[in-house]
Amino acid sequence: MSVFLWILQIVLALMFIGIGGQRLVRREAQLKRLPWTDGYPPAAIRALGVAELVAGLCLLVPGLFGWAPVLTPLAGAGLVVLMALAVVMHLRRGERQAAILPAILLVMSGTVVWGRLDQIL
Repeated sequence: MSVFLWILQIVLALMFIGIGGQRLVRREAQLKRLPWTDGYPPAAIRALGVAELVAGLCLLVPGLFGWAPVLTPLAGAGLVVLMALAVVMHLRRGERQAAILPAILLVMSGTVVWGRLDQIL
């Protein structure tokens, strides 16, 4: 189970570090071209990028260095919330296809939380 959880954590971390990093470094005009960003200020999109980047790092760094391992399931829980909100947002906008990836990431993040609960309790 531990190897499976590490694989999930690495995949999730790489995805969220990449996605969050892109949201931080893209220019405002590039952010506005994304279809789901209609109605959201660039500052909110950048804040989302910071949250995703930090959560991605917290999926890996504590386990790799033995620092505050409680951060891993907490980061996973934060990603569960973010992805649940992303699914809801896409469904409310009628973007069923766009809701699939956040739903998959939600399940993956939830699996990490469930598998790493022993670090919280």
